[in-house]
Amino acid sequence: MLTLPRQSNLGQVLAPAIASRFQTLTQRRYESLQLSAQLGTEGVVVGGAARPAARLSVGTREQLSTLYRLSLAEYLQATVVLDDQLVQSDDSRMDWFRALLIEKARIFQIIVFTCRPGDYLTAASMVPDGSDHADTDDGLIRAIDLERALG
Repeated sequence: MLTLPRQSNLGQVLAPAIASRFQTLTQRRYESLQLSAQLGTEGVVVGGAARPAARLSVGTREQLSTLYRLSLAEYLQATVVLDDQLVQSDDSRMDWFRALLIEKARIFQIIVFTCRPGDYLTAASMVPDGSDHADTDDGLIRAIDLERALG
């Protein structure tokens, strides 16, 4: 049986990992991330001043949400499902996330549904013509073209 910490403790457990990854992702553009004990984003600190999270771009909020999900899945050793979660991300942040997803896939299962496989897969991981799937990284990554697999 899995015993979870109380909600307030869960925020304390996960907040450092989320905040650290967020700072790395944003190249320390934000000095810190203010998270509640319940893992709510209270704000970000820029130039010494706290700003509401609502002032972050849509893409940055999606990226932060993805960091929450990945951190929770890692803590719980559970599968996480992402459905084109990062469509508002620029190329450099997608490169960063691609590397993070590969790293975390060694620890827990990550399922990504996307119509933009190039965002999540390297060229070597793409499903080749004439096939419905590709396995790479010693079976760590399996890319499936659902249109071909189910068609």
